[in-house]
Formats: sequence, C-alpha cells, structure tokens
Amino acid sequence: SKPKLSQSYTVICCLCFHVIFLPFADDIHTVDAHVGPTASDEQVDKMKEIVHKLPFKYRSDAFENPMLQQHYRNLEALALDMLAPEPIEDLTMPKVQMMDDRLGPLVQEFKDLVYPPDYNPEGYGGAEKKPKVEMSEEELKNHVEKGTLGKLTVPVLKDACRQFGIRTTGTKKQELIDALTMQFSK
Repeated sequence: SKPKLSQSYTVICCLCFHVIFLPFADDIHTVDAHVGPTASDEQVDKMKEIVHKLPFKYRSDAFENPMLQQHYRNLEALALDMLAPEPIEDLTMPKVQMMDDRLGPLVQEFKDLVYPPDYNPEGYGGAEKKPKVEMSEEELKNHVEKGTLGKLTVPVLKDACRQFGIRTTGTKKQELIDALTMQFSK
C-alpha cells in the first residue's frame, strides 16, 4: 500500500514494517546498583552556597560555536587574501577570574571538606614511573657469561652502564651490550 500524503506532498503516515527486538530470557540480568560515597550535609550546604554565588541567565544565542566561528574566520582570511585569520573569542570558556572574585575562599573551603589533606590532583590518574632496578655486579657477570644481555631492555642496560661508570658513545642496544661485555669479560 502507498503512504498517505498531505496536500503539499509530505508524508503524513507511512505504512511501514517496524521490528522491535525482544530480548531472550538469558539476556535479562538483575544489576546491582553501585552505591558510591554520599556527600555530607556540610558538603551539600557549602556547594549550595557556591552555586548561589555564581548565578547567570542562560541564553543559547549568547554562545557561538567556536569551531564554526574559526572556520568562518579562515574562509574570510582566504577570500580576502589575508596572511592569518583574526583571532576569535571563545564565549564557551568560563570566566575564571570573575568566578574567583565572586567566590573568594569558598572554593578552598569546599576542597578542604571534600578532599583528604594529602590530596594531590596531579598525582592521580597518570602513569607512575617504575622504580629503577639496580643489578648487582654478579648478575651482570652472569648475563655476560651466558650471553643473555640482549634480553635486557635499553633502559636497564643504560642504568647498568651508569651504575658501573661505563662510558658509551651511543645509545643503541648493541653498543651498550658491547660496552658491558668488554667491561666484564676482562
């Protein structure tokens, strides 16, 4: 059958075939809700105080898309044969200085309530450096005798050279192995 059309030939009703996926009984699971830490009343009150100090009226037309504005500036520069496009002001970025002036010490008070005293925001989430593994002279001699220095990584070989005061001209693995072999085969 044909779809119903309006006088302006737009589709009003389409007689289509709709498929709705129904899960099997094996697909239905009960999920235990994760209960995370909850904020104390003091923390909630402090955050309410912060939110009340930062009111603003939101209008969607007050914020231009910065990527689109940059694209328009690039086109303008290309059309007018300019060397570089004019810089744009990104209205979506927060006004940090104004927020700091309005809030004063409230942010630090909130952080003191929420985070532990030894909290370091830069210390979390990043890849931690592995501690240096120092090899004893005996272990290195064993590797030299067995010919297994090639199994060690370049950083380990460099550390071994530094540890035993061996000067190397290069940083390639084979050069480091040769320098260690010469030192310990004496």
